[in-house]
Amino acid sequence: MDSLGVLLVAPMNAYLEQELDRRCRLFRLWESPADRRDDYLRAHASSIRAVVPYALQGVDAAMIDALPSLEIVSSFSVGIDRVDLDACRRRGVRVTNTPDVLTDDVADLAVGLAIAALRKIPQADRYVRAGKWKSKGDFTLTTRFSGKRVGILGLGRIGLAVAKRAEAFDCPISYHSRSEKPFPKYKFYPNVVDLAANCDVLVVACSLNPETRHIVNRKVIDALGPEGVLINIARGAHVDEPELISALLEKRLGGAGLDVFEDEPFAPEQPFELDNVVLVPHVGSDTEETCRAMADLVLQNLEAHALNQPLLTPFSGKRVGIIGLGRIGLAVAKRVEAFDCPVNYYQRTKQDHPGYTYYPSVVELAASSDVLVVACPLNEHTRHIVNREVMEALGPRGVLINIGRGPHVDEAAMVAALLDGRLGGAGLDVFEDEPNVPEALLGMDNVVLVPHVGSATHETRTAMADLVLGNLEAHVAGKPLLTQVV
Repeated sequence: MDSLGVLLVAPMNAYLEQELDRRCRLFRLWESPADRRDDYLRAHASSIRAVVPYALQGVDAAMIDALPSLEIVSSFSVGIDRVDLDACRRRGVRVTNTPDVLTDDVADLAVGLAIAALRKIPQADRYVRAGKWKSKGDFTLTTRFSGKRVGILGLGRIGLAVAKRAEAFDCPISYHSRSEKPFPKYKFYPNVVDLAANCDVLVVACSLNPETRHIVNRKVIDALGPEGVLINIARGAHVDEPELISALLEKRLGGAGLDVFEDEPFAPEQPFELDNVVLVPHVGSDTEETCRAMADLVLQNLEAHALNQPLLTPFSGKRVGIIGLGRIGLAVAKRVEAFDCPVNYYQRTKQDHPGYTYYPSVVELAASSDVLVVACPLNEHTRHIVNREVMEALGPRGVLINIGRGPHVDEAAMVAALLDGRLGGAGLDVFEDEPNVPEALLGMDNVVLVPHVGSATHETRTAMADLVLGNLEAHVAGKPLLTQVV
């Protein structure tokens, strides 16, 4: 990897910088004066093949345009809101982040901020340090976190981790997300105002995009109310900061615990003297263990890229297209949403799922997806619904997943596309001539093959057998069949 030219945009982690310097040809952007950085990029443009940004400083279209040799952006953060993904897609630049490894730390901090804000722990610490305990007596009474109704904005990895932690404090959990999740013990609210009106602590844990910018506005804050506490461990721009400050000053909001701000590192000064606010400097993932793990992920992704191997963190955030939004398709959609994957679909008619994008043709769906999942029933209209044209639209970075039926896919065209590098990879549970699998697939390292085991668990097969027996029993007894098809 020593020939890989890597631009580090800022000093973000000493271990990462040391390892990049040891393993790669490292360019430190901050060593150039701020007003000369365009000149710096031009001078090294042909050598820089990778950029490592982080939460405070990203990669915009101008930087991408200035680096004609750029191949990969490996972000030292889970959030990629500061990376121009559209510009990367247009250029074919790969993008990775550092999910999962920071989930626990950020969730820990969310609960810690809630307890600190409600129990006024920093204020109590200052009270003791100032000698006021001795001179003025006991500290003021506070309110407990245990049993509080916790609302979570965004039930992805971090949101779920927050929910699990809050449950341990006997806190009822409710949430808002683009669509309802398969967690029946958590109450879903279709809009943020209703969520805020029905919780005591509101935790912001969603990803930042144009739809979630200022998702916590005056209406939401007023719904949370003078007894409510807002916790933000996501991005500062999720919250309308002037409205938050006004609500805190006017006591329309009970309190806040903030790890992130709109214009970092410049936190607004008005809350500094308030005793109902806890402020920390974007440290959600700043533990030695997590920062080391994040740095290792960045390094491993760069090494995998340099060796032309699959990246280690490529799935989260991938655009998933689903052919057939029936029961199985919907179950797939709900699961991939937990990985922050935007969901698109094709079906004969548009379905009532506004959180998912509908495409009227399979080719358009494939062209707008990174992963294409076949989940429709097999009939004369869907036989070879995934043909050469669809695979060409999915492209050399796309992955085809078939858990429907083998004849949904033109198998010969798929094998050719995989051999020619026109299709990036495939995961196949079904084949056209089962149990015969095309031999050409057996030696490929970009394909996962399993022997039609989609429903092959003890629990599912027992349930299927019970349905067969139940239908036979109903037929003999002259009763309505349980699952009649014809």
